[in-house]
Amino acid sequence: MASKHPDYFAAGTLVVWDVDVLKEEVIRVYRASNPEEPKVYRRGELPEAEPAAPGWTMLVDNLFV
Repeated sequence: MASKHPDYFAAGTLVVWDVDVLKEEVIRVYRASNPEEPKVYRRGELPEAEPAAPGWTMLVDNLFV
């Protein structure tokens, strides 16, 4: 999936969530403004999708049942 990030950003995507359900159970949030340095969110944290979806969040735990 990570190899596709440049394509997404080239197409105008502002934010990419890379959800690791198999190993680490984390969400890496990549932003077009700094695509090489994702912010990593773990259980108990509340990632957001700024600037693509202002005010929208989802608890990490909700993705890992």
